[in-house]
Amino acid sequence: MIIFPNDERRSRYNKPLYGLTGIYTLSEGIAIPYFLSLVEINRAIDELKIAEQVPASLDTQWSLKELFQREIDEKRVEDDIVKGYLLDPKKLKFFNAITIVLMPRSGNDKIQNTFEHDTSTDSPPIPWDGTDTEDSQWNHPKAKVANFGGVQFISIGSQARLRWDEDKVLAVAVDGQHRLWALRTFREDQKFRGGTLRTIESQTKIPIMFVLLHPSAGFENKQSEADYSIRGIARELFTDLNKNAKTVDKARELILDDKNINAQCVRTLVTEKTGEDSDNRIPLSLVRWQDDSNRFDSSYYLNSLVHLDLLISAILDLKPPRDPMDKKQVEQFIKSIDSALGINGSEVEYEGRSLSRYYQEDYCDEDGEPDTPFARLPENYLDSAIKGFKANFRHWLLQLLLEFNPYHNLLKYAREHNLIEGKFGKFQAQTSKHKGIIKEQEIARDSDWHNREVLTHQTAIAAMKENQWAFKAIFQKAMVRLARMVEFEYKGKDPNLGNVSDVLKFLDRLYDKSVLKVDTNLPNYPFKLWTFISINPGNDKIKVAKTIEDRIFCLLCLWYFGSRKVEIDMKKGDKILSPRKLLNFFAADTNKAYWADCSQAYQTVYKGFDTNAFYGKEHDKIQKDKKDDMVRDRFSAVLVMGLPESYNPHPEKQQSVEEEI
Repeated sequence: MIIFPNDERRSRYNKPLYGLTGIYTLSEGIAIPYFLSLVEINRAIDELKIAEQVPASLDTQWSLKELFQREIDEKRVEDDIVKGYLLDPKKLKFFNAITIVLMPRSGNDKIQNTFEHDTSTDSPPIPWDGTDTEDSQWNHPKAKVANFGGVQFISIGSQARLRWDEDKVLAVAVDGQHRLWALRTFREDQKFRGGTLRTIESQTKIPIMFVLLHPSAGFENKQSEADYSIRGIARELFTDLNKNAKTVDKARELILDDKNINAQCVRTLVTEKTGEDSDNRIPLSLVRWQDDSNRFDSSYYLNSLVHLDLLISAILDLKPPRDPMDKKQVEQFIKSIDSALGINGSEVEYEGRSLSRYYQEDYCDEDGEPDTPFARLPENYLDSAIKGFKANFRHWLLQLLLEFNPYHNLLKYAREHNLIEGKFGKFQAQTSKHKGIIKEQEIARDSDWHNREVLTHQTAIAAMKENQWAFKAIFQKAMVRLARMVEFEYKGKDPNLGNVSDVLKFLDRLYDKSVLKVDTNLPNYPFKLWTFISINPGNDKIKVAKTIEDRIFCLLCLWYFGSRKVEIDMKKGDKILSPRKLLNFFAADTNKAYWADCSQAYQTVYKGFDTNAFYGKEHDKIQKDKKDDMVRDRFSAVLVMGLPESYNPHPEKQQSVEEEI
C-alpha cells in the first residue's frame, strides 16, 4: 500500500512493515544489517521488483554471469513454477525467504551507488497514520530512527519497522526472483487467474529479508579495495546467492530430478521409501543411494542408484545430438527415442502431437531449417516416454534384477531377518551423524545392539557376494545387455534366443555351478577361467573398461547361444557339435543372422586371448598357425564351461564345420 501525504513535496512511502532485525559481521571490517518481515502476498507482488524491472540504462555494464542470472526464464516460471507447482492442487506450497536489497534511484530512474542525503522532503511521520495506535508505539524514546534517501528504518532492540519511498527506492530481489515473478504471473496473467487471488490464497505471507546498506541502519564497510557501492554489493549478493543452486551429485539428481528421463525410469525400479518392501521393485533400503558410487559388491547393497542409471542409459541407448542445431543429428535422436520408448511401433507423443512433428513445428522455421537448439527430451513428452519404458523394459529388467539366484538369495536373507522393514533398514536410512548418535544411544542400553542388529547382517550379506561376478557392476551391465537383446531387440519371440526366462535359467545354471566366481579355475589350463576375458593375467585383478564389459557380454552371448543350440539340437535329435566345431559355427558370418551377431562375439573374445601374455615369453617365436591353435584350444575349453551339463558330443555324430555352415 503506497501512501500519498498531504504535502506539496511529493513522496510515496509504503505502509510500514514490521519484523526483526539482525546483522551479518562475518567479513572483517564489514557489517551488513538486515530486516526480516512477513509480507502479505499481494504486497510482495506489488512492492517488490525483480532485476528486469530495474529501469534500463545503457550506462550499466554486466558480466556474462550477471547477465545470465538477471534474465528471467519465462518458460521455467510458467511451466515449472506456475503450472507445475502453484496451480497443482495436490502440491504443498512453501517458499523460502526472498532476499531484497533496497536500492536508491535517481530522478532519471538510474540506480545510484549510495543513498544521497535528502533535505527536499520531511521524514515520514510516526505513526504513519494518525489513527494507527499500534504504529504510534514506534514513536518511543528508545527507538533508533534512521531516515536516509527515502528509507525510514526504526529499531527497538531486535524488533524493527521499515518503510520506503517508491519514487526514490527500488526494492529489488537478489535471491528468489523467479519465485517472485511466478507469484506475479500466477496472480496477473490472464491465462491463469486474471488478476486476482482467492481469499484463502491472499492470506499467505511471504518471508522477506531486506538488506539495508546505509550507515544509519548499521552498515559498515572498512574495506576499500573492492567495489562495495550499493550496486556492487547487490550484484555480488545476486551472483553468490543465485549461482549456488549448487550442482547436486548424481545420486541426489536421480532422487530429485523430475525432468530427467533416466531419473524417472530409475525411480520406477525402486520402492518410494526406505523400510518398504515390494514384490516388483527393488527395496530402497537395500540400494546404495548415499553417494555417487556405482559399486554394490560390498556391504549389504543389492544395487546402487548410480549403477541403475547406467543400466537405463545402456538399455535405452538414446543418441543425444552432439550439435543440437544439426537437424540430422536431432532427427536421429528423436528416432532413437521413438524406437526405445514408443509402444508397439507408435511414436512418443503429447496431446496427439508426435515428438518429430513438435520438433518440425516448434524448433524449425518455415523452410524446415532448425532455428532453436534441441538437446533433450522435452518435459511434456516425459509421461509418454515413461509409459514406453514401463512397457518395453521395466518388467524384464526387474525380473533379472530381483530373480537371478544371487539377488534372490540376498533378498530372501533380508526378508527372513526383517532387514528391509525392521531396525536394520531404519538404521541404514539415517544420515551418518544420526547413525552415530543412534548407535551410541542403543549401545548404552544394550552393548551388543550394533553388532547384532547391523554388523552381523552386513557381514553375512557381504559373504554372500564375495568373489561373485553377479555383484560386479561391469558384469551386471553385460548381463542386462544380453537380456535386452533377447527381450527388446527380438521381443522374446526368436525361437533360437528364447525370452528373459530362458536367460534367467541360463544365468542361474552358471551361478549354481560356480562358473560365475571370479577365481573359477579352468581345469587342465594354466590360467583361470576369466583370465584374458576380464581379469589381468599378471595379478588376477579385475579390469574395468568398456572393452572388458564388451568381452564379458560376448562370452555370455556365446555361452547362451551355445547352450540354446545344444538344447535345440538335442530336442530335434540332431548331431551335437564338438566344442571346436561349435566355435567354428558361431565364428561364421553366415550364422550371425540367426544367432544375433555371433561372429562379432566370437571375434571380440578371440582378441582377448590373442595377446603376448597368453602366448608366453616365447611369443615372438611361435608361428601364426600355432598361435591360432592355442587360442582355439583354450577358447573351446572356456566355451564348454558355460554349456549345459548334459552336453556330451559323441565323436561319431559330429558334423564337419563345412556341413554346418
